[in-house]
Amino acid sequence: MSVTINTNVDSIKIQNILNSATSNLSTTMERMSSGLKINRAGDDAAGTVIAAKMDVQLDGNKIAQNNIQNANNMLSTVEGNLDVVQDNLSRIRDLTLQAKNSTYSTDEKDAMQAEIAERMEEIDRISTSSKYSGLHLFTADEADDPLSEGAQFQVGADARGDNVISVDKSIFESVKFSALTTMAAANFDVSTMKSAELSAAIQNLDNAINSITARKSTIGSAENRLSSALDTLTTQYENLSSSKSVITDADIAAEASSYTQNQILQQISVSLLAQANQAPAIASSLI
Repeated sequence: MSVTINTNVDSIKIQNILNSATSNLSTTMERMSSGLKINRAGDDAAGTVIAAKMDVQLDGNKIAQNNIQNANNMLSTVEGNLDVVQDNLSRIRDLTLQAKNSTYSTDEKDAMQAEIAERMEEIDRISTSSKYSGLHLFTADEADDPLSEGAQFQVGADARGDNVISVDKSIFESVKFSALTTMAAANFDVSTMKSAELSAAIQNLDNAINSITARKSTIGSAENRLSSALDTLTTQYENLSSSKSVITDADIAAEASSYTQNQILQQISVSLLAQANQAPAIASSLI
């Protein structure tokens, strides 16, 4: 190799190596400190786009999971209230059946009726006062009620129709005593009813109890489907998180190795650059 003064080729080469090692060292430190291998779009343009789409899916997935949990809570609240209504109807039926027996005095039948009246009032109170998050749960038979068309639960991260689970409005309809039995509470008096009237009343109560049972069955089916949807979302979230990690997360072990390598290259380059910069002095010694 020729000896020159104006152009120090060795110095230029070593400077390029030093700049590259310094740049790589900076990138490695950034990745190690952030834990990410994509810190800006320039690091991986395609990966940035894919990761952004995955973030949207992951966020939507978490919202859908919360939706399902809220839906289950709502249905559990409805079911709990229906349990109480059913218990009261069953007790009213028992007392009505008891009153049908001629062995009871007027005072005893009056006592039965007093309990029945209290239980009918409790059923009506549940029907009008039961709420979940501000929604009246048993007024869906009113045209302007938010639940007049039933409930639609969003269980997916996007707006496809198959990501909605619907529950029929029948479970949200009135559970007032008169609505369930088609009998006015004021006219339901076992102390004055004849045997045939008591028999009709018992049949009405059976129909009411069957109606409540059917609603609970509908709720159970919906809860099972919601649980299945939640399991699917949980699995999807895990898989999507794993895929996103491959794209965006830094391999700290690999970055640590790269850090050491580039640090050594930087130190060697600095040392060699100092020597290369002395090369022009050799040329002047020849004069």
